[in-house]
Amino acid sequence: MEENKQTRITDPDGEELIMAEDAEKAKKTAKEKQEAINRAQRLILDARARYVKEKTRARSKKAAGEREAILQSPRFKVLEQFDRFEDIQESYGWDYITEEERDRYEELWEEREERRNHTDNNGIYVDLVTKALTEAEMAVLNLWEEEIDEAEALVRKFNEQRKRADEELREWKRKQDEEYRRITGEK
Repeated sequence: MEENKQTRITDPDGEELIMAEDAEKAKKTAKEKQEAINRAQRLILDARARYVKEKTRARSKKAAGEREAILQSPRFKVLEQFDRFEDIQESYGWDYITEEERDRYEELWEEREERRNHTDNNGIYVDLVTKALTEAEMAVLNLWEEEIDEAEALVRKFNEQRKRADEELREWKRKQDEEYRRITGEK
């Protein structure tokens, strides 16, 4: 089986020249990977949207309301005096609240935290599945990021080399024209 032998060509400065076919192949591969990433993202977003819609529909309209409206309801106002769950226990230990009040505050705290954990800042349902889908979306974005960047860099380098070669060709033609005019006596 013959290996794909590639001839490396360098310019007079020793810099490796990029062949047009290599640049086109890199560009095509990068485009294919980017299209695959975009399609995977769309599918993940669609799956997440369908899942959230299903979960939101399963909950009551009241529970699906905006997060702040729920969390700022009068029944949770009493919790504003506590910054963290442990503060409830400390208040009981210092006899600032009764055992009955402590139990009521703890139940309210847990209910509020449960609601917080299942809605984001926009009132959209969030749970471990939606978090996993979000992570999958980010993983897909980063999947071929390095290879795509390398391919784009290769294409940019090829374009720079081509531009430099075009400039060198124009300069060579200009010098040839000057030499021809000098030899023929034309101005």
